[in-house]
Amino acid sequence: MKATVMRALLFVAGLTLIVWGMSPLGAVVVGAAPPLLVTETPIVEPPTPTNTSQPPPTATEIGELTPGPTDTTVPTIVVPTDEPPRDRPSRTATPTASATATPEPPTPTASPEPLVLADPSITKSVSPSTANVGDNVEYTIRVTNIGGSTATDVVVEDTLPSIMTIVSASASRGEVSVSGQTVRVTIGELAPGETVTVTVRARLTAAPVPPNNRNLATVSSSSPDGDPNNNQASVPLDPAPPAVLPITGDEGPGLLPLFATSLGLALIALSVLIRRRAA
Repeated sequence: MKATVMRALLFVAGLTLIVWGMSPLGAVVVGAAPPLLVTETPIVEPPTPTNTSQPPPTATEIGELTPGPTDTTVPTIVVPTDEPPRDRPSRTATPTASATATPEPPTPTASPEPLVLADPSITKSVSPSTANVGDNVEYTIRVTNIGGSTATDVVVEDTLPSIMTIVSASASRGEVSVSGQTVRVTIGELAPGETVTVTVRARLTAAPVPPNNRNLATVSSSSPDGDPNNNQASVPLDPAPPAVLPITGDEGPGLLPLFATSLGLALIALSVLIRRRAA
């Protein structure tokens, strides 16, 4: 009797585990819906309106006149005296002839004109901003005269770090020369508002690790500079992040359903073995 009950329990447990493990909802836990909370809102009756009208005006307010203010000014009384008036000497102002000179208007002086200086400024950018060894990058340098007079003998220099090899260099105007890691562009005169663009292409030969991942570009001129603080520009080059392979296929529910199915098969096999021994 005990063997029969044990065999039945093992078979039912194994069958349950197999069904649960092979079901697509084996690894999904369904949460119970939250209870619906019903609140009762009391109905408030509107208040009874009260009579706030003013009483009708009385006869006193309509027919009576309010007297005006009374004059309370006290008059001043002058008492005459018998004392004769005293003789007082009269003072007569004698005009004196004086010559008044008319002042001449001041002669206007010419104000000095403000000194207008040339101001060549430089900016720099890199594309792409991240790269790995073997990649090519492109530096763009722009020189603009933001001053009010022409800048003369304008020269641009850009020195690349040792982790790069210069592939090419060009400019929208001027003479371009390359010496080692330095690109030099002789522009000459630069009119107010004029911009010259310099393009430098380079190949990365080593990992861009700070501080050897930044290069500096400068602009110089023989003219007096209105703002020397904008004569330099630098930009860093960062290493590119490692490539991440995309995940292909759907992720399964895990090993739990497979374990439940295996355990169910084992329990059914055990129940069959107990039945054979009992027979």
